Amino acid sequence: MRNQLLVTLAALLTSLPAQDLPPRPVHIPAPQAEEAAPSAAQEMTQQQAEALASRAGHRPQQRVLFDRPETGGPLWALGTAWKGSFDGTGFTAIPYFGTNAPRNFPMRFELAQATVGGAALPLQAGSPVENAGTVRTARGSLTEVVETRLETLEQSFVFDTLPSRGAIAVDVRITGELQPSLLDNGVRFANEFGHLDYTKAVAVDAKGQRLPLAITWTGDTAHMEIPASFVEKAQLPIVLDPVLTYWFGLASGITQLQYGSDVASFQSNGGRTLIIFQRQFSANDGDCFGVLFDGALNLVQTDFSIDYTASNWKNVAVAANNYAQNFLVVAEVEGVATWWIAGRTIAANAAQGTVFDIERDGVVGVPGNSFAPDVGSDPYFGPGRYCVVFMKRPNIFSAATTIYYKQVTTTGGLATTNPILVDTWATGVNNPSISKSCGQSNGLAANWLLTWQRTYNFAPNDQEVYGRFVNWNGAIVGTSNFGIATTVGEESRPSSGSPIDANGVRYWPMVHEVATSLGQPRDIVCKLLRGDGSQQATFTVSSGVPGADDKEPEIDSDGTRFVTTFSIGTVGFPQGVQAVTAAWLPASNTFRVEERTGLLTSSLDNYGQTNICADYSGGGLMSPRYFISFTEQASNTFRLENFGGYTGGTNYFLNQGLACGSLSIAASGVPAIGQQITVTVGNGPASAVIFGVPGYIPLNALGCNCAQGVDQYVYFNNPLVWTVPNNPQFVGIPLAVQGFTIAGSQCLGFVDLSDTLNFTVR
Repeated sequence: MRNQLLVTLAALLTSLPAQDLPPRPVHIPAPQAEEAAPSAAQEMTQQQAEALASRAGHRPQQRVLFDRPETGGPLWALGTAWKGSFDGTGFTAIPYFGTNAPRNFPMRFELAQATVGGAALPLQAGSPVENAGTVRTARGSLTEVVETRLETLEQSFVFDTLPSRGAIAVDVRITGELQPSLLDNGVRFANEFGHLDYTKAVAVDAKGQRLPLAITWTGDTAHMEIPASFVEKAQLPIVLDPVLTYWFGLASGITQLQYGSDVASFQSNGGRTLIIFQRQFSANDGDCFGVLFDGALNLVQTDFSIDYTASNWKNVAVAANNYAQNFLVVAEVEGVATWWIAGRTIAANAAQGTVFDIERDGVVGVPGNSFAPDVGSDPYFGPGRYCVVFMKRPNIFSAATTIYYKQVTTTGGLATTNPILVDTWATGVNNPSISKSCGQSNGLAANWLLTWQRTYNFAPNDQEVYGRFVNWNGAIVGTSNFGIATTVGEESRPSSGSPIDANGVRYWPMVHEVATSLGQPRDIVCKLLRGDGSQQATFTVSSGVPGADDKEPEIDSDGTRFVTTFSIGTVGFPQGVQAVTAAWLPASNTFRVEERTGLLTSSLDNYGQTNICADYSGGGLMSPRYFISFTEQASNTFRLENFGGYTGGTNYFLNQGLACGSLSIAASGVPAIGQQITVTVGNGPASAVIFGVPGYIPLNALGCNCAQGVDQYVYFNNPLVWTVPNNPQFVGIPLAVQGFTIAGSQCLGFVDLSDTLNFTVR
């Protein structure tokens, strides 16, 4: 079980000394182009301290640091938002509450007991061992694991064996001065200087079966229990694990209203993820800021200004280009009775290009005011372009509108001067959206899906959704726009997803809101489109809670599955946010909901304005990870979730000791659909890999005391590199690999066999 200790940045970003820790978000009303060193009588601002530290060659902390200062003593670690120590029975975490905190407030986390079927497991003190930032302590009947990151700690308990198949219960004793209070999904420990959270657990078995678990606070322990009904059917090992990995509270400590985040990611250069957001300086002056992370969501650059001029930046959006290793931020800019689309590139090190006009009346493009841009990019690892979609109208009060798109180079210039018309509609269009990426070609059409909202031109003048495809080279596809949602209901707010491939055919998922009539509660509907715009399948994403108003959907795809995020509002309750992971099953032409997850929030606050980007939509390497941003209204901050994915400390390959001889076998990678595993057997070319399903075939007749653990098998060269088919129907299939060599001696005098490795597709 992995439970997060989430030390929110909202409590941590005050008075951070630049000379000791990495730069933090800078919050001053009027950033200046240059910072002069203050006199001795002046108070040095945080920005000035960071600027001087930068000139002095200071580099932000890049990883968690470990030290054992005393022989036989605890293992110490230092992040940017915490420090702590690990010993044989638990660990102590000290959250960073700012230099103005009067002293440290350590919290102790110690396993009190673990039971199976009501019987206590014997526990012994272990020795913490750190490897690649993960601290593992063998406790006899289980392994305690703590994964460390710069901002957070994540705890889990791994059960490789069980004495019975009864319910598993774990009690973690948590002690310290911080006062506990209950959250919907765990416990918060807080004082006037800050807080940390112990939250949201889920049971996961080796087949990927998941079960959310409650955390019960008994007064001194956090109690979690996996029911026997799950344990009985589970494949070992069983891990108590959080639904989400870790998150950041971003842009905290600001009194100006902040809203409207967007997120994009590319995979090259070790990975980069950029979250951008708007900050309202005054009623007619909105600024744009960003925070840049690496592939592990370690900070590359804290919140930096993308625009803080007197221009009013609104409706910001961002996409990433894998080959160019940069981002394009686009915005609707409001001047004096004129509106235009501007852009700015952001490099992998957060260096910014100049602001340039994408579409502006009298400067570049066609006449008319321009609004509501969205941007998509190309994950192909070669020269590509950004594609920007937007709407135009004579002025903000006019109903007559058009949809255009224009392509932009990755260096921050225009690929074409004039935009291409997609739709013109007398009664109005709105809310244009474009896929985050046009997808890897894979021999199929690399197209963006454009969707937008139309007002029906006859009574009842309801809202409808239309679409069109655009090729990676800027060519508009087909001869006409196609209707996606055109009933008498109110269908609005579409979002386009990156494509998925199944059986050599490409499809595009998209979502939109639907209500029976204006002002009624909305549901979220997902539709899967073919390359000609026709609809392959559809399903309702929202959970169907009576009276719930589900809205603001966003969607992206990892090339196989897709995730929809949206806001949930119910009268009398705060607004929450949810993520739904789904897969389309070609054989039955149906959708399977893999997981319905309430994002890590408190029931006492309002959340909304979600946005999502799949890691795979920003590159060519298959990845099930997504990055989700949303707004936390009460604290006026943002959260960025590293959502989903089969990564981290789980042992996917289980060893079955069937070897004869000393032939080695090793497997790496993650056996999840769309991802790659590598199996390597000793003795190089003299060996091969047996690949099939788990079995047991005794080989005594060959004169050796061992067995083949693979049935229904085929042979492959050594090493075996296998990409799991990108098909959700493979999830749950048990498989096995074993190695043999003809340079051995155990069977027939010249053959040795390795152990068997069993695994399950996830």
